Amino acid sequence: MSAFVLTQSYLETSYTAFERILQRATRLLAPAIASWLLALTLLTILPQSRAWIAPYVSPWAKQRYAGAMTVPALAKDMALNSMLLGYEGVSLFDFVDAKTHPIVAHLTDSLNPPLWSLHAEFWGSLLVLLMARLYRILPRPWFWTIFTASLLVTGTSHYTLFLLGVAGYLGRHRMLALRGTVPALMGTTLIAAAVFLGTQATSFPFDSLVVAARSVSLLQAPGGKWLQNEVAATLLMAGILMQPRIRHILAAPWLVWLGHCSFALYLVHFPLLFTIGFAIFSVLLACLSQGTALFLTIVFGVGLSLAAATLFERWIDRPAIRLSRKALRPKSSPAPLETAAE
Repeated sequence: MSAFVLTQSYLETSYTAFERILQRATRLLAPAIASWLLALTLLTILPQSRAWIAPYVSPWAKQRYAGAMTVPALAKDMALNSMLLGYEGVSLFDFVDAKTHPIVAHLTDSLNPPLWSLHAEFWGSLLVLLMARLYRILPRPWFWTIFTASLLVTGTSHYTLFLLGVAGYLGRHRMLALRGTVPALMGTTLIAAAVFLGTQATSFPFDSLVVAARSVSLLQAPGGKWLQNEVAATLLMAGILMQPRIRHILAAPWLVWLGHCSFALYLVHFPLLFTIGFAIFSVLLACLSQGTALFLTIVFGVGLSLAAATLFERWIDRPAIRLSRKALRPKSSPAPLETAAE
């Protein structure tokens, strides 16, 4: 979805590529730093909350914050790994294997693990910028040849989603112009298929597809489940573009508000869960059954996360957007170019 939105902006050539990169880096890094500082503050105030409920959490959760992080490790986590280098297993630089391991940190060493996706978002944004610039300067056959070759590079990785987002935006006119029962039914079917795939625990046959793709592509998904979710996201986006009633429902004010807060919610939910959320569960568990304590913790946790995300969006995210726009210096712009796929 971000690639779909970014393509519209990046097709505008009033700004240099460097200005666009600086704008995107500022837009992403400022909220990331704020969420990282929030995590550091909460873990300092409530360092024992995870240990209080250790018997009730999964092995994956027990690995989070298992060891003390040194000051150099904390600085590297925020300055380098969170956006530029990523984390082992989900880094753009995993394809060079062991050579990057001294540089790319383990995801278990991250102060705010969801920041791994910020790395993908930043480099994916640069891929979108490259495709947008090539679209403006190259004949269409040449562009689509390079686009197809890029898919062989990105393979089954999440960077393919950025390329599909570009293609979706360039072909949006044709999809949005579809009318009638058949396109609407196709859109509904695609959405249903996306929901079905996204809720399946098993990742067959996607595990086999990931293995097969390794021989022809440079980048790969970490596993079949990742590829399964990528396919589900693609089907969902295509279905929404083809289904006008769903687009109308998604335009509801409360959903638009939730969309505005989604980035902030993504950044703050993890540190809140592993500190305040665990502390709430520990207190409730002392006087209630495990199921009741879990239910109330979820209720309180969702409310707290939404409240924190609302404040984060207003006080951090919006100023970050305004700050990022200062990186742009308007220049004379050429006549607008039709962006529909040809």
